[in-house]
Amino acid sequence: MSGTVITLPESSEATICLQLTGTITADDFTTYFDIPVQKAVEKHGYYNLYIYYDLQFEGWSREAADLSFKCISKYSPKAKRLAYINAPDSRMLMMKMLSPIMQAEIRYYKEEQKKEALTWVLSYKP
Repeated sequence: MSGTVITLPESSEATICLQLTGTITADDFTTYFDIPVQKAVEKHGYYNLYIYYDLQFEGWSREAADLSFKCISKYSPKAKRLAYINAPDSRMLMMKMLSPIMQAEIRYYKEEQKKEALTWVLSYKP
């Protein structure tokens, strides 16, 4: 079990809800992002993400960042809703650069909007 990624109880087969803290490693990324996204796409044909960056979030290891970019490149056409709470500037910049291949609705929220973000991402109906 990772100390840097917490799977939130609101997660479902197609919606991955995570809290991030500290520095995300390649193992964290594979376990909590890559594998769940693959499973969601295989079973449902899409996925949603709710990512809460807590105040102790420090960033991604180089290896995790590389894996994240590869995963986004591969699975972005299958994303439907992406909600980021307290997203660092680097995440917002990367998502903006990838916007030509992203088909998902992407929203950014502040700390006090966590519930609103969760309601929005969970309200997706295929």
